[in-house]
Amino acid sequence: MNASEETLPKNDIVLLGAGHTNAHIIRMWRMKALSKTRLTCVSNLTTATYSGMVAGTLAGQYHASRNEIDLVRLCAACNVRFIHAQATGLDSDNNLLLLDNRPPLRFDALSIGIGSQPQTLSAEDIGLTIKPMQTFLPRLSAKLQELASLKKGRPLRIAIVGGGTAGVELAFCLPKFIQRQFGKLGPVELHLIEKGSQILSDMPPRAQILAQHELARQKVHLKRNCTIKSARSDCVEFENQETLPVDLLIWATSATALKLHSPINLPKDERGFLLTRNTLQSVGNDSVFAVGDAGTVENQKLAKAGVYAVRQGAILWKNLRNYLLGVPLKKWRPQKTFLTLINSGDSRAIATYGQFSTHARWCWHLKNWIDSRFIDKYQYYPDPSKMQHRHKQVRNHGNKPMPCGGCGCKVSASVLADCLSKIKNPTAEQVLLGIQPPDDAALVKYGSGDAVAATTDFFTAFTEDPYLLGRITALNALNDLYVKGAHPTAALAMAILPPGPQSQQINILDNLLAGAVEEFRDLNVPIVGGHTIEGPKLTFGFTLLGDAVAETVMQKSTPSPTDCLILTKPLGIGILLAAHMRAACKSNWWETLRDTMLSSNLTAAQSAKRLGATAATDVSGFGLAGHLHEMLVTQNLSADIVLESIPQLPGVQELLSQGIESTLAPHNRESFCRNLKSKTKALDPATAILFDPQTSGGLLITINKHKAEDLLTALAPGAAIIGKVKKSDGNRPVLQLSHSC
Repeated sequence: MNASEETLPKNDIVLLGAGHTNAHIIRMWRMKALSKTRLTCVSNLTTATYSGMVAGTLAGQYHASRNEIDLVRLCAACNVRFIHAQATGLDSDNNLLLLDNRPPLRFDALSIGIGSQPQTLSAEDIGLTIKPMQTFLPRLSAKLQELASLKKGRPLRIAIVGGGTAGVELAFCLPKFIQRQFGKLGPVELHLIEKGSQILSDMPPRAQILAQHELARQKVHLKRNCTIKSARSDCVEFENQETLPVDLLIWATSATALKLHSPINLPKDERGFLLTRNTLQSVGNDSVFAVGDAGTVENQKLAKAGVYAVRQGAILWKNLRNYLLGVPLKKWRPQKTFLTLINSGDSRAIATYGQFSTHARWCWHLKNWIDSRFIDKYQYYPDPSKMQHRHKQVRNHGNKPMPCGGCGCKVSASVLADCLSKIKNPTAEQVLLGIQPPDDAALVKYGSGDAVAATTDFFTAFTEDPYLLGRITALNALNDLYVKGAHPTAALAMAILPPGPQSQQINILDNLLAGAVEEFRDLNVPIVGGHTIEGPKLTFGFTLLGDAVAETVMQKSTPSPTDCLILTKPLGIGILLAAHMRAACKSNWWETLRDTMLSSNLTAAQSAKRLGATAATDVSGFGLAGHLHEMLVTQNLSADIVLESIPQLPGVQELLSQGIESTLAPHNRESFCRNLKSKTKALDPATAILFDPQTSGGLLITINKHKAEDLLTALAPGAAIIGKVKKSDGNRPVLQLSHSC
């Protein structure tokens, strides 16, 4: 078998959530993946937060990014499939994880590690929960910003509910965050509410005394034996009828089980956590594991604490392997004694081990060393192209870049042009648009009726999420009809599936088609046929048919001198996809990239046609320079481009400065660089963006300069006027580049 070929796995392990235990599995997968097995991480968030450093972030001891695990990069680095989706339930009888608005995910083994949530009342108007921790700081900042605009010259009144480790640590560190970020709020009146008679009730008396002394020193008002009866917009009421005025209530109470939209039909404990054996397997389904806060081992009464989840990682790793191999599983035995370190926000910490407790600076340095050592393991994102895996053979390309998918897998424009120039095509009067001159879609007219528009578009996969791939592939194919003003009517699918078990091939094809139908449905475009074969790499695409009125079709090559050039989406898709293959695409960049590729160009095309655009094309594999060249060459026009006006996706310039680009970009430079007229080198990051191939990219539209602003107003945010068309001084199109208008 060629090293670049894919084979589908025999088994699927799915991780739901990326808490401490499941994150350990991802990291171990990079070191020693299971043969013939795929690992998939499903999360509704693209980052995971290490709870041990949240308080330190509030205290200003760490930057917010220090306690974040980038799941997009971590999974890419470990050759783990990442699916950004919301789980809604579990069909345990058929081993299916149910997902929101997409097909279910089949598994041979599932590890549920979705954590827990604090117990709360219905007080959304003033209440914040510390979980999910990934969004706690943004939610807290937004609420404080809101309070800052309403403040009326009195102390800000905040109450933290819960006197456990999380609540006490939050009380120590929160005032420093408020003072640092929102100093204009002035003084803070902080209350810590505990329904029991003692804070840190699961710790020795000395730890409780040390915490009480520190709370008093920091002027935190401690209220014990107080159970909240109700919470209104301006105060909380206790069961003893007392009230406490508050502006913000933060819930850091004891854990309760997270609930999905559909109930998980497996045995649970009295608090709703999944009940497991000491092998971490559900007592109701051997293929389902529940770890961390999500599970409760039967006959064990343990607090929900991260130290247990960390230790479960090694056992889960062994047991997932043993379960698939059919050998006996290991038993998890929780540690009886463990070290607890509570950050007091002043470069000290309260340390407790057994009956020993102390409060000192060395305790914080110990905590910082432990936490930093832990997070470093999960903020390591090596290039996966330099690794070999038994379950999926990956070619080590050395200094050669990995071949890109999406529109970046196209052959170069020079190869295509050379071949098309040699075709001895018969002439046919019914062909109104074809390859001479080349356009985005063919236009064929029969008799006196409307014309039929037709286009074909397919590419190799750039993501291991077939549902997402199906959606983007459909949108990318539709662009060629949109720019012609054609109404799509039918689709024929083309798929190449890697060899492997039929059940895996069925699952991939199901997801590809479901994703495509998601985009075709609102357009009333049915998939009416297609062709599927087996091959070395997952490839998917469509032939689309559409109705068009020949006299009103916008052509690619009909711009007029003095027209404005408008780009409807930012550039950089190919660069970011190339970075993703190298585990270098940050999670926030990936989210923006995904949303951009999933953004339809239909409204943009309709607006362009309504306002009288003179020409339009979609920007895809040949990049902005290549597709603009195709617009200009027939009429021997040129264009002035303002580089600073070209919208770019976040992260693009940073990646270009690192030398990361799509494998098609050098071919695009070779084909179109001769058309540039600029003092800036083609390899300069400012100019390199012109040659970046786009997958489901935007439209490039020419329109009369007097209508350009009207069109820009009708387009989505991110569209921009990037230059203007002009008459050419020579015998070929020239792109005159400048850095300002």
